Amino acid sequence: MGSKCESVDNNLCESFNHAIVDARFYPVISMQEKIRKKIFTRIQEQREKGEKFHGKICPSIFKKLKASIERNQFMEMLWNGKDGFEVKLLTGRKRQYTVSLEKRTCSCGYFQLSGLPCSHAITTVYKSRQQVEDFIDPCYSIEVFKKIYDHCLQPVEGEEMWPVSENPRPQAPGYVKMPGRPKKNARRREETEKPKPSKKMSKHGTVIVCSLCGTPGHKSGCHKNPDRGKKNVN
Repeated sequence: MGSKCESVDNNLCESFNHAIVDARFYPVISMQEKIRKKIFTRIQEQREKGEKFHGKICPSIFKKLKASIERNQFMEMLWNGKDGFEVKLLTGRKRQYTVSLEKRTCSCGYFQLSGLPCSHAITTVYKSRQQVEDFIDPCYSIEVFKKIYDHCLQPVEGEEMWPVSENPRPQAPGYVKMPGRPKKNARRREETEKPKPSKKMSKHGTVIVCSLCGTPGHKSGCHKNPDRGKKNVN
């Protein structure tokens, strides 16, 4: 269970980092100000969205449950009459899972990890003539959603109105000499500056003359070459 919680925390961190990826390239104060404005707007938008919700469960959760409900037709279930259920898939690999509605667990792991009944658990809920809403974790309710965004951030004055601190200003750290040979500060060529001409002479148009027979046009394929036709075996 610990590894599952760690994966959830990692997903939350990745989502938060993705939301502030643009602000992370600014200096510290500017970065914090951009993050504050983003959260300021986010809370206000979520509060307005929550006022339009009706019922007990958030609409986005019902969309996930609807996809799970549609898969019930491909399942076969056995019930022991109490709290023991066996759910077998009729398609694919035809796997079989066990469900406990009292403990709110399923052997697939989704029920206890997400707090939402999986497709196997929903099948057992319908079989036992109960309501799916009773097995959804309270954190997905509209009441909790409104409580989360009930606290609003207060507006702040502009930077020119901030009080001046009496503490000494932070100083840049001293120079630290890195190990190894220092790099040469070579001059960088401007964009409009033409590259220097190469010192190597071009061989374009040069006629090759054999050093053995003096005939132009060949070099190693001369008939006077003693190694002509022999394979180099090393």
